[in-house]
Amino acid sequence: MLTVNKQQTERGMMVDLNGTIEENVNFEQLIGAFQGDLTVKCRGITRINSVGVKTWMRYFQNLKMQGKNFKFIECPQPIIEQLNMISNFACGGEVVSILLPFSCLKCQNEFVANLQTAELKVNNLQIPNVKCEKTECGARFDDDPDEYLYFLED
Repeated sequence: MLTVNKQQTERGMMVDLNGTIEENVNFEQLIGAFQGDLTVKCRGITRINSVGVKTWMRYFQNLKMQGKNFKFIECPQPIIEQLNMISNFACGGEVVSILLPFSCLKCQNEFVANLQTAELKVNNLQIPNVKCEKTECGARFDDDPDEYLYFLED
């Protein structure tokens, strides 16, 4: 089940998606009409199945055809996986930031860090040093950087 929290801003609509994107999701109903740009906060998405992918792409491709501007922020692993597998998964929207998984070298704490895609591109897709949220000691990226960041390669 997907829940959507909406907030109208002076620049447009901000939607916060939480849950799973599957066959029963109707973005037209959940998001509704909006003025200005659309910012989609994806942090709370836990899963997306194949029918959910089709629903996602149909909705965002229609927005693009209508001339709407939209961007995605705080994209978690389920969205990163789709961005890496489906070349047009963003449907012309900008992926502004992504969540990268890390684990602490000292306390084994697992956490995600929100990083700007523009910053990653400027730094040749090098994962920056990140400190553990709990202990402030070093943490390591908990995935294969080449595979995880593949969709950012030009």
